[in-house]
Amino acid sequence: MSLLLTAAAAAQPADPVDLTAGAHRFTLHPGAPAVMGIINTNPGSFSDTEHLASTEAQLTKALGLVEAGADIIDVGTDSGVAYGEPIDLDTQIASAVPLVRELVARGVPVSIDTPQLAVAEATLEAGAAMINDVSGLADPRIAAPCATHGASLVLLHTRVEHKKEAFLSFDDVVADVEQLFTERIAVAEAEGLAREAIVLDPGLGYAKHPHDDVEVLRAYPRFAAYGLAILTGASRKYYAGVITGAEPPERLPETLATVEAVRPYPGFVRVHDVDEISRYLAVMETLEGLRELPDVDTSVARLKWVTPVG
Repeated sequence: MSLLLTAAAAAQPADPVDLTAGAHRFTLHPGAPAVMGIINTNPGSFSDTEHLASTEAQLTKALGLVEAGADIIDVGTDSGVAYGEPIDLDTQIASAVPLVRELVARGVPVSIDTPQLAVAEATLEAGAAMINDVSGLADPRIAAPCATHGASLVLLHTRVEHKKEAFLSFDDVVADVEQLFTERIAVAEAEGLAREAIVLDPGLGYAKHPHDDVEVLRAYPRFAAYGLAILTGASRKYYAGVITGAEPPERLPETLATVEAVRPYPGFVRVHDVDEISRYLAVMETLEGLRELPDVDTSVARLKWVTPVG
């Protein structure tokens, strides 16, 4: 058995985590993560080759992700890649707010991937349920509007500025993640945010060498000890490409492996390939008794074998 699976198997069973995010309530069970689909309103994603320029196109894509199994949509307003030019705040707000309003009007939970206070405030006013702060709460003021709107806040582990590329040298990367979590939870609470509204993200790929990412994944039992939901950016990660040699758009198997590694811990998996990940989770959760097998109609031939063509 691999070290990663050994660590996961050795973990004590985690308790479900209840999370209120705006008008939505998630009960997150071990073995059954909620799926976070990704929509970028900017053209700079490191692993998303599709850029949807109009709100209509973005909405169509987002609703398709919900139909495919996404429980929440994460809207990215400015890519975190270091080689891209930053997008001004007015442009980010103008592109994100109409999409947020359209999704909220349809009852879809929305997360906003931003470290910017102005973007967070504008999208929370539009109805966003979660702020996914990829800066590690570099600006503590973001926590206050989350509290005001009853939204949840993701605290991501990183030690570098937004859009800066670096592989830091950690004496103990896992201890550093724990230290930042402990510090930032206290900061968010001091800004008025309830502890139970906080989601932790260990920050795979954020200023971490692939070796660090592997160590972080092996340490999930320690992060689960906080008793909070964990968000994992599982999609198409660099560490997994180092292992297999696959380029980002080709890393669906690697994404599935990352999802399986973190599945014992209540939280969210943030992925591009929502349909495939949702189907995988449906099978695993059914096999483990977390879902019931759907009603079976044995007359449906297409589920039994390949239908001949011609």
